[in-house]
Amino acid sequence: MGLRVHLVGICGSGMSALAMWYSSRGFTVSGCDRSPGDNMRELERASVTVLKGHDVSHAADCDLLVYSAAVPSDHPEVVAAREAGVRVLRRSEALAELANGTRLLAVAGAHGKTTTTAMTGWILQEAGLDPTVMLGGYVTPWDGNFRNGSTISVVEADEYDRTFLRLRPVSAAVTNFALDHLECYGSPEALSMAFGIFLEMTRPGGTVIVPRKSRDLGHWAERIGRHLVTTGPGGDFECSSLGPSGWGVEYTVSGVSGRLPVPGEHNLRNAETAIALAGTMGVNTEVSVEALSSFPGVARRLENIGSSGGSLLLSDYAHHPDEIRAALKAVKNTLPGNLGVVFQPHLYSRTAAQAEEMGLALLAADWSAVLPIYPAREEPLPGVTGSLVSDACRRAGGDSEYFDRDDLRELLFRRSADVVVFMGAGSIDGMARRLAGESR
Repeated sequence: MGLRVHLVGICGSGMSALAMWYSSRGFTVSGCDRSPGDNMRELERASVTVLKGHDVSHAADCDLLVYSAAVPSDHPEVVAAREAGVRVLRRSEALAELANGTRLLAVAGAHGKTTTTAMTGWILQEAGLDPTVMLGGYVTPWDGNFRNGSTISVVEADEYDRTFLRLRPVSAAVTNFALDHLECYGSPEALSMAFGIFLEMTRPGGTVIVPRKSRDLGHWAERIGRHLVTTGPGGDFECSSLGPSGWGVEYTVSGVSGRLPVPGEHNLRNAETAIALAGTMGVNTEVSVEALSSFPGVARRLENIGSSGGSLLLSDYAHHPDEIRAALKAVKNTLPGNLGVVFQPHLYSRTAAQAEEMGLALLAADWSAVLPIYPAREEPLPGVTGSLVSDACRRAGGDSEYFDRDDLRELLFRRSADVVVFMGAGSIDGMARRLAGESR
């Protein structure tokens, strides 16, 4: 029997993947959470024991306790573990211990890092390199958000709470830079510096991959003494669109043509970063393009979840204005007809800072309905509600309403659309899937 590891807050996407990584390495793994998550089946299949609720007794029978960023350091289980002499790690510390012992490819960025991580892992898998992959989204052929493989690992590197600064990759990629998580960093300058430090943590002789046109990232990448590869227009790897192709896009990169089976210019940006990363492991562009032709996508990234009342229903994780614009543009350019969006803002702090930009981003749809804010880890802020977003959209000439009732069927009955995107990082996905299920 291996060492016993207990994870507090195990049902979060990052924690569940970490639990499966521990289990794959021979540890005896348990975890607890306030309520079961959607990933219970994957955890049970990985021989991870999941306990409902929290209890200090959980800390008594483990050699290592890991707690998530959503769990405070004075949580009773964490305190009990320390008092009992049990080794205690934050999730970021535990991830670094596992990942830094591998040939690590780390993917950071404001947007697209989950899909780019999945694409990179998919390419390496198809190239026969058997990667270990850890990401924040569900990939159907992997039956979860973790793929157990070799000592080559591909890890989604999250900037929230400075988690990514503990990683020591052999290749580090940043998909893009945008202002987010300022509640953690305090200023744009501090956020930019954190990404610079992330790139600087690349091992000597390693490679850093950044968009050519990003001033913030380019400033840091050019000064740290690592091999620099650029992506995007004018970069070393640029995926140029040849036009939509069904639910996907034809493109060319470095003289090689292919088809990406997921839509949108934003996914071409993700693909070129994945191709560049795979190249650092010796995979040539032709092999990467062929591998991506069978890429299955990631759950909640413009995922088709069914229909209701004649409307095609899609679920998408977008919660930042840039992500909203990119996803809606992809749908508009790929599917005909009227487009509606039901948007659930994520976090009071983010909504307070970005409500105006969120409202402007929703103009890409023919109509939008904005739900109450999903609070996640935050307490309400006075005067900050989802109506700030819908008001901003209307001021700019959009057709938007604030919808604070539970019955989404009533909304879709009143609002007609050929396609409706349910968008946000909170509970909206479950709401949308229940609606789709009721229509079957």
